[in-house]
Amino acid sequence: MKKTMITLLVLAISLAILFSYLALTKPKQMPFIGHFFDKVVYGSLYYFNKPDEAHIYASRGKIKLKLFVFNPLEKKSESSVLLFHGGGWAFGSSYSLFKICRDISNKGITCISADYRLALKHNSKVKDSMIDARDAYEWIIENAELLNIDKDHVMVGGGSSGGHLAASLAMIPDENNEVIRDIKALIFFNPAINTTFFDSGFELPKNTSERRVKFWFYLKKLFEGKSIELSPSNYVSENLPPSIIFHGTNDKTIPISIIEDFTNDMKSKGNDITLSRWEDKGHQFYRWDKEVYPAVIDEVINFIKEK
Repeated sequence: MKKTMITLLVLAISLAILFSYLALTKPKQMPFIGHFFDKVVYGSLYYFNKPDEAHIYASRGKIKLKLFVFNPLEKKSESSVLLFHGGGWAFGSSYSLFKICRDISNKGITCISADYRLALKHNSKVKDSMIDARDAYEWIIENAELLNIDKDHVMVGGGSSGGHLAASLAMIPDENNEVIRDIKALIFFNPAINTTFFDSGFELPKNTSERRVKFWFYLKKLFEGKSIELSPSNYVSENLPPSIIFHGTNDKTIPISIIEDFTNDMKSKGNDITLSRWEDKGHQFYRWDKEVYPAVIDEVINFIKEK
């Protein structure tokens, strides 16, 4: 009985310390549950698949943006992969891609997961995230020798909003009206490849939940009226990097029809693009569905080695 009481007391004190820490460190704009998820749930992912290296690629005041590198024991490809996580440009963590990166590195390919500024965490906008993505890529190219990779064979990819960031590097001109032309290939997981609906008069269905409506308008604000200007779908041209898209036909966040239209536009310009359709699968199925996950990773590995 005494041992049980001591255990409960220790647990209560630990929880009190944890929640006090969370309350003190929570960004003003971040909901408490979101901060809990960021620190506790995402934070724990770091220890399940720890990276081999971590590098600060940019500093934004007190914010240190990092790249986490997963090195293969034996290289089996001259290509390496830079990935950006999803989360609507507002939340999420580079840690969420650690398992994917480790599984890719176990197949002989260097894989890197990148931080970038997030609206709920850093009070940033979509454009800020895009700037970070470019800086991450450029840091990797400038430090290719340090990372022991070939700078001419760097592929870029991402999921959802991270897919938007990956595409933006190769497709959306920066402030100097330039795009990155040396990306070896693009790897997309249910990418936010068309963002034009935020400012094109699109209306949400009447049965949309209040919570989703609020989040939709929140995301709209993050584009600052430039969702059409910042949509990769508006910059489809010839000679873009070879691409592959993994997408579920039951994705309610990004309907498959948007992805099909983008794929057709890319093909009409003569680009090499593959749409890997997954029947009855929803958004981020590649992360949560344990049955299909190995097949997705195998297809990613085959794509990397073929390109």
